[in-house]
Amino acid sequence: MPWAREPSLQSDVEQSTRSAHEWAVGSEFHFTLIERESGAVLGIAGLNAGGEGVFELHYWMRSDRTRRGLTTEAGRALVGWAKAELRAKKLTLWAGRDNTASRRVAEKLGFVHVGPLNWEPEGGLGVFPAESYELTLRP
Repeated sequence: MPWAREPSLQSDVEQSTRSAHEWAVGSEFHFTLIERESGAVLGIAGLNAGGEGVFELHYWMRSDRTRRGLTTEAGRALVGWAKAELRAKKLTLWAGRDNTASRRVAEKLGFVHVGPLNWEPEGGLGVFPAESYELTLRP
């Protein structure tokens, strides 16, 4: 991801400060994913406000901890949190077209594929085509 290209203590402090402000104003909610057994940081997941009752879900997991259901577990918890705490009505997400693991997580969480994203996100290796997903939450 662009934010992970050249990590440093200074950039981490700046990101944490921005995240605290975004949380306070209700625009973004980031969570660190920590392994229960070891306490190791595994990745991040979060929600970005996208309009009245709409939030974009995002997740990233360390490659050495994939294929264990951990991203799906974190995603389920976050979907429940969004519904209960933020009173979210709809969640969206996008996943790289070639990222079959991320797209599978979206499907496991109940998201419906709605088609190609109409813009190309930027990752650690540059821009890439992505697919869009939505999940309508029932009250």
